[in-house]
Amino acid sequence: LTAAEPVHMSIQESGPVSHKVSDDQYRMQSQPLGICLIIDCIGNDTDVLEETFRGLGYDVRCYRYLNMNTMNQTLLEVARLQKHRNCDSFICILVSRGSPQNIFCTDHTFSGFPLEQVKKYFTADSCPELRGKPKLFFIQSYIVSENEQECTSLLEVDGNDEKIIANAKIPWKVTIPQVADIFWSQCKVDVSTLEKSPSSSSYYLRCLAELLRNPHKRKLSILDIHTELNGKVYEWNKTTDPSQQYSLLLQHTLRKKLFLSPA
Repeated sequence: LTAAEPVHMSIQESGPVSHKVSDDQYRMQSQPLGICLIIDCIGNDTDVLEETFRGLGYDVRCYRYLNMNTMNQTLLEVARLQKHRNCDSFICILVSRGSPQNIFCTDHTFSGFPLEQVKKYFTADSCPELRGKPKLFFIQSYIVSENEQECTSLLEVDGNDEKIIANAKIPWKVTIPQVADIFWSQCKVDVSTLEKSPSSSSYYLRCLAELLRNPHKRKLSILDIHTELNGKVYEWNKTTDPSQQYSLLLQHTLRKKLFLSPA
C-alpha cells in the first residue's frame, strides 16, 4: 500500500469476543454493542460520527434535520425497541441549536425540546431493556441568545400525559441525574460559530471521533477519554476568540468502569 491509499478496517478489534468481565467493569461484549442514535439538526457531523461508532461495533441510526415533533417520535420509537434487550449499551448524540436546557431542532419558534426529557426516555423506568446498562449522551448545543428566543412555550410529549414547560430564561442548573448508569456530556458554544462557518463540524465532536478512532486512546475508559477531550477543547479555547469558545459539562452516574473497545 502507498501512503495515499486509504485503509478500510473496522475499529473493533479482531478475534473472538470471549473476555472475562471483571466485577468493576460494564459488560461490553454484545454484537452489536448497542444502538447509537445520531440526531444532527445542523448536518455537519453525521458522517464522521456514523463511521466512528459503526467501527466500534454499534448499530448506528442517523437522522438529520428533524423538527421537534419528529424528534420526539423518533426518540420514543428508539426507546421502545426490543433490540436493547440483547445489547450491552446505548449511545445518543444530538447536534442542534438551542438553549442550555433545550434543543430547538429545525423549528424556528425557539420553543425548545427539554434535554431532560431526552434522558428520561432511556432510563430504567422508561426503557427496562437498558436497566443496569451504560447509557451515553453526547450533546452539542449551539446556544441562541435569550433576546432571540420567545420566553415560554408548551410542548406536548408523546408517551406522557403531562405537558412540559420549556422556559428559555431558566438559568443552567447543574444537577446530577438521579438515575444510575448515565453518562451525560454536553458542549455549549455560541450560535455565532455556525453563522461564521456554516459548514464546519463541531470541534468537540470532531475530537471525540478522533480519540475513539485512535487505536491507543480508544482502549482507555470513557472517563479517561473524556478527560483528554476536555484537554483538547480547552487548548482550543486558548487560541480562540472568547465568543467562539466551547464550554463542556460532564455529569455521570456510572457505577463501573466503561470501555468501548476491548483491551
